[in-house]
Amino acid sequence: MEKEEKDIILKNTTSLNESDITSFQLFAQKKHTIIVATIITLVLVGLGVGLCFVNAYVGGAIIIAGIVGGIIFFPYLSKEQIKRQNAVLFNGGKYVNVFEFYDDHLKVTNVDEDRDEDYFQTFEYSTLYQFVEYQEFLFIYTSKNQCFLVLKTGMNKGTIAELIEFLKNKNLKYVDKKSLGEMKKNKK
Repeated sequence: MEKEEKDIILKNTTSLNESDITSFQLFAQKKHTIIVATIITLVLVGLGVGLCFVNAYVGGAIIIAGIVGGIIFFPYLSKEQIKRQNAVLFNGGKYVNVFEFYDDHLKVTNVDEDRDEDYFQTFEYSTLYQFVEYQEFLFIYTSKNQCFLVLKTGMNKGTIAELIEFLKNKNLKYVDKKSLGEMKKNKK
């Protein structure tokens, strides 16, 4: 065990709560939400324009419903559904993952206080898909649709800049979305 501790190049402990996971899910669903909202808007506006030839009031009402429903209500309802779902699933609990970066692999340990034994997985760097930097997180994707959330402030050994450089050197695709998070923070 002591030899294994020496071999760790970088280490991160990430403690996630319900709002952190919700923030990630909103980020991950953003593209899908925009596509669905656009489709809803276009279909209802198209239907409304067609109905304007039959009944201008009904057609106009459907155009307005399409614009308001697609641009305002659908994104709002999607966001609220994710929040409610996470409130039920996570029930205010904290979830802790420990990320240990070795020269040839990544070890992710899920620390669960309810179980006697911690659960861990290992990944060769060549099998990882990409990593994304966004707001206060790195998202390390194990496949196109699954990832781990790594809190930038959770570094126990090394710095977040060293981790990013380390992953780049392992030929992982790097996607920089941190400027999106900065713009969002500056608007508030």
